[in-house]
Amino acid sequence: MSLIDRLRRGIHAATAPNDAASFGETAPVSSDSGWLMRAIGGGKTDAGVSVSQFNSLTLPVVWACVTLIADTVAQMPVDVLRRTERGRDAQPDHPAAQLLNGSANRDMTSTVATNAQMMHTLLWGNGYQEIQRNRGQELIGLWPLRPEATYPQSQIFETRSEVFYRTTIDGRSYDLEQERVVHLKGPSYDGYCGLSPIQAARQSVGLGLALEKFGSKFFANDSKSGGFLMHPGKLGDKAVANISESFHDQGGPDNAFKVKVLEEGMKYLPTTIPPEDAQFLQSRTFQASEIARIYRVPLVMLSMIEGSTVWGTGIESILIAFSRFTLGPWLKRLEQEYDRKLLTPAERRAGFYFRFNRNALLAGDSQARAQFYNTMITIGAMTRNEARELEDMNRLDGLDEPLVPANMTGAENLGRGENDGPSNTN
Repeated sequence: MSLIDRLRRGIHAATAPNDAASFGETAPVSSDSGWLMRAIGGGKTDAGVSVSQFNSLTLPVVWACVTLIADTVAQMPVDVLRRTERGRDAQPDHPAAQLLNGSANRDMTSTVATNAQMMHTLLWGNGYQEIQRNRGQELIGLWPLRPEATYPQSQIFETRSEVFYRTTIDGRSYDLEQERVVHLKGPSYDGYCGLSPIQAARQSVGLGLALEKFGSKFFANDSKSGGFLMHPGKLGDKAVANISESFHDQGGPDNAFKVKVLEEGMKYLPTTIPPEDAQFLQSRTFQASEIARIYRVPLVMLSMIEGSTVWGTGIESILIAFSRFTLGPWLKRLEQEYDRKLLTPAERRAGFYFRFNRNALLAGDSQARAQFYNTMITIGAMTRNEARELEDMNRLDGLDEPLVPANMTGAENLGRGENDGPSNTN
């Protein structure tokens, strides 16, 4: 029974022993590494804005990087395979294959659940899914857990320690055994908790948010910089407040190009640097590339053509590099975590394992695919039915045997004459 079921049925989860403690030493609430400062985004950055995983998504480049990686991983099929003497066999009827390629639970598809887990990991550094099993210990569901409310904890015994997960749902705290949680981690100091890319690069994200805010304020102020109102005499506090309110109330795009009234012979003196002198647009472009670098996403995949890429000149080269260097580490982490948590010890001993199907992502144009298949079939490395399967086509009778070129032979036949064959001793 999942935690969602427990909440709906009003069943309380067992609480942890009193000596359970989270990883790491305690810290005061005012500390930058304390739970309170993490919850509110770590305080303001040097750019003067607070950064959190939630408001970072308001920055378009963060949204583009996170959704690009999460959507790509979520759409990739996951195969359950079994090692055999001849290679491997697919196990499409395995319960995990149904959860990872169909419906993760009764409320959401596998694409939605995997997308949520990837977004959590790319923002918080950790993505959690509760594993639901029936009475026979068969897999029946995967449920996302909120990353800001779920933490690994350690329970200390006399001779050993055990890791479990504590999560909070609707104000209630629940403890889950380690075997009941799929935990996708980002880069980590200790191997137990991943580091949040947003918090690790909060100064860069904060500068990007500050540039966004500066641009919005600039246009809200009729595309004018700040300055002083110079008055020939002396004004009281109430007069200063009234004039300041009157002046600012005339700003905004709805009041653009209207005549502004400066009372009592005052003059307006602009003092700040104009955006073009401050290289505002160049700063925004550079900051976007900085954040893209955090997630290892090439600029051309973010519709940014200002810079060039060192990953190759063609889209196929860029996709191969993106799959290898950006997606590859995440896919490997997921595959190994699925092996640990979704397979029984008996299944692991029997050679079961998970593998993301990367062929669909790396498929080139039709001409390139046709040339690849022709070469592989001609040299006997691939059967014609295997090529049809990669193109999502049904198998045909008589196409399961590899073709062997007449002018080629195996190394074991070297030294034999043209008509040589096995000796006949009869």
